[in-house]
Amino acid sequence: MLKKMSFAVLSMMVLAGCQEPPQQQITAPLAVSSLMVDQSVTSQYRTFKGQVEAAENTPLAFRVEGELQRVLVKSGQQVKKGELLAELDADKFKQQRNDAQVQYQLATKQLQRGRELFERKMISKAELDELSANHKLAKVNFNSAERRLGYTRLVAPFNGVVADVPKESFEAVSPGEAVVSLYQDDLLYINIAVSDNVLAMLNPLQTNHGYQPVARFGTESETYPVNYLEHTSELEPQSQTYRVWFEMPQRDPAILPGTSVSLRVDMAEAGLSTLQGYQLPMTAIEAGREAGQFFVWKLDGNQVHKVEVGIGQLNNHGAIVSSGVSEGDRLVTSSLRKLREGMAVSLLSKPAAEAQAQ
Repeated sequence: MLKKMSFAVLSMMVLAGCQEPPQQQITAPLAVSSLMVDQSVTSQYRTFKGQVEAAENTPLAFRVEGELQRVLVKSGQQVKKGELLAELDADKFKQQRNDAQVQYQLATKQLQRGRELFERKMISKAELDELSANHKLAKVNFNSAERRLGYTRLVAPFNGVVADVPKESFEAVSPGEAVVSLYQDDLLYINIAVSDNVLAMLNPLQTNHGYQPVARFGTESETYPVNYLEHTSELEPQSQTYRVWFEMPQRDPAILPGTSVSLRVDMAEAGLSTLQGYQLPMTAIEAGREAGQFFVWKLDGNQVHKVEVGIGQLNNHGAIVSSGVSEGDRLVTSSLRKLREGMAVSLLSKPAAEAQAQ
């Protein structure tokens, strides 16, 4: 029995020795496409979005209190300089002017009579001085009442268009309370928001003040040159941007306030800093988990390495990468999500542009 078991074990060992050893499975490298980083580019042009604003939008108010007798204009109406816009009930002010006028005429006659009496030595110098002082005071009161009567008429200080009429006839108004808003119709303002990086470029010693950016309004294709007007120096807390204004003559048909604007700026011509970097397609860039974080995969031999890059600007061709890559680097442009640090890959083929160069 023992001999039979020994023979069986020996037979199994012989059979096991005759079997082939298990083969190790070899995974083929991931096939990817790639590109060679070309020479750096300069982002010379930038486009800013903005909006048309009314030029010199001025609220107009009376200098005296009273009741609005009539408002003669409405929103959108064109007016000429000196044209009457609104009037207060002037009865009270006319009465005050008439009273002051009577007092002034009386003081004038008293002063004339006093001078005659002084020449005859019938009154003293002190009495003549008192009559002269009363005359001056009456004149001041009369002139003041005359001006107050004139303040009951609100006239246009310049040619323009009525933007708003917040008050109606027979309403009571206080001094300084806006009754009509007026803006110039021969000019328009363009308001754009810029970052602190752009604002820092505005160096008075280097900026070309004669340069004119071009504006395109709404969906129109035609562009118009505009002039720099001013900018704010305080950061807006909500948008974290600064405001810059440009101006241009109004055209026909008029461009209305609120119209959207695309402002194209030649940064080099304007004397502002330009952005240096490398133009890459979006297929070569992988977004990170954090906002504003981007990576590329560089090839070193047949291995890939993940490198963080800085994006300076997005454009129609992809992005201008301002840091993290250099001329001559080869970058993977496909299957980025499948890549792992140090992974071996194989190239599908050379890019067409490189093949043509060879």
